[in-house]
Amino acid sequence: MSDLSNLSALKAEDAALRHWLPATTAAAAPFERRWQTATLKRVNENLHDRLRTQRNLFDQAVVTGTAEDIERHGAALCRGWALAVAAMAAAGREDDAYLVGQDPASGLIVAIGENKASAARVRELHGNDAVWVTPDEVASIWAQAELIRLKEIKQRFPGATIEAIRQTRQHGSTV
Repeated sequence: MSDLSNLSALKAEDAALRHWLPATTAAAAPFERRWQTATLKRVNENLHDRLRTQRNLFDQAVVTGTAEDIERHGAALCRGWALAVAAMAAAGREDDAYLVGQDPASGLIVAIGENKASAARVRELHGNDAVWVTPDEVASIWAQAELIRLKEIKQRFPGATIEAIRQTRQHGSTV
């Protein structure tokens, strides 16, 4: 292969990557903002397996493939994500990519999830005041909860629920 044709191939691969990386991310977003892939497996195992295979083929094309490989597998992955969204919607599956809780006293809504694409879905359903946190952020919050002994209480009484947290004015402690 001549240097000129090699340069041409590299430019074509670069153009394919610039197009298909954002395109596949955008195609995945409608699914990822609502569901987990494990749920797709329960709804349609065949589609789940085909989508997983296609994701692997696209990932491999990105690393070692030609522009044609990237384009072929990128387009197929976009179609796969569209099929996954349609399958989940047809099955009537509720969102499960995040958990939502609400403090009854203040009305504060907190959603916990891994995929940041779900944050937009939470705001869409619960308004812009809903707070989005990741499981790691929850762990950090709990680490600070030592001040109010929540960790100790929850470990000692695993089924206990928090109904109210209030400050006592006399000693400044929390109960």
